[in-house]
Amino acid sequence: MFKYSPINSYALRNLQKNQIYFNNPLNFNDPFDTFHPAKINELSNEKFVEQFCNSSKRNFDKTALLGIINKSISKEDFYDFCDEHIDYIFDFNQGSANQIFKEKKDFLEQLKNIEESKTSFLENIGGLFSAVKLRLQSTIQETIHNIRQETFSKIGVSCFSKNNLNLLMWSHYADSHQGFCLEFDSSFEPFSKAFEVIYKSEIPIINSDLLMNEEVEAESIKKLLSFKSIDWKHEKELRIFHQESNKSYFYSNRSLKAIYFGIRANQSDIEIICSIIKSQNPSVKFYKMKKLELTFGIEPEEFFYNTAIEVQSSILLIISKLFPKNEFTSSQIKKVINNITELQLKAHLEDLTNKNLLIKNKGKYQLNR
Repeated sequence: MFKYSPINSYALRNLQKNQIYFNNPLNFNDPFDTFHPAKINELSNEKFVEQFCNSSKRNFDKTALLGIINKSISKEDFYDFCDEHIDYIFDFNQGSANQIFKEKKDFLEQLKNIEESKTSFLENIGGLFSAVKLRLQSTIQETIHNIRQETFSKIGVSCFSKNNLNLLMWSHYADSHQGFCLEFDSSFEPFSKAFEVIYKSEIPIINSDLLMNEEVEAESIKKLLSFKSIDWKHEKELRIFHQESNKSYFYSNRSLKAIYFGIRANQSDIEIICSIIKSQNPSVKFYKMKKLELTFGIEPEEFFYNTAIEVQSSILLIISKLFPKNEFTSSQIKKVINNITELQLKAHLEDLTNKNLLIKNKGKYQLNR
């Protein structure tokens, strides 16, 4: 998995400390990201009955309640339910002029006298519970809103990709190809906790039943956080969450596999980053992106970075073998060292002179034995 980045002080600090940053979704460049609309499907009758009973202090018969809502309950069972519970559902003490039943006794008397085929009372009671269910559905909508305003405003997200060759991502997230891209081993934490973003042309449907279940509520939240418009499909995004935003999470330096530099990356920036990385994990591989010749695209080309100590040790070894006694010039050394620029070689020779390992006289050098 890959993470694009510009080269700046924040990126260098994260590299030095082996950490990734978890941003607040409110800062994302896509205003629909995380805060897109959400379709909430209707709460099932079974889940409504469960929630209604859990929120009530009375021990309702769940089977009877479900039969009322589904209009499948018998007259006898309906009467028994109303005899025990109807005064906890209807408020017979409202005193309204439009109130049909003045007391529980009146309700039960008329209910007893209706014919089996007449379902007006059953319809009315079913309608009553449907209204309660509708209010609960509105509560779910409010829950979604609260989740976004409270939870999402605090949660942290770190974004990755399965693709390190996308030209648009190098332009958008790696400072117009001047930045770099890190490759991580997904078997290490926190990268092992990453999940794929789903791209759709339609907004996601959230299961109301899941939202009312604390054990799986996280899955619904995850669904809200992992959907994006199909316009972003090219990113092939992976995401990791943190309980807090604007925080950094440390990772094992062994999880960093490689670093890829953009085709416009500055050489001095490359050397600074390579020196940081190699001091922490010598096994990390380095690549520089280059343009493809026959198509719009880029490909990585591996290069090898040596620290200043490694380069200077190599220079001294070459000098001791090729010029054990005679003086030599920097151009003579350059002919036998191909993986270094003249400017870099000059800097290393000057540094070796300052360390009294070389003696410089009239533009020529000699080992200080």
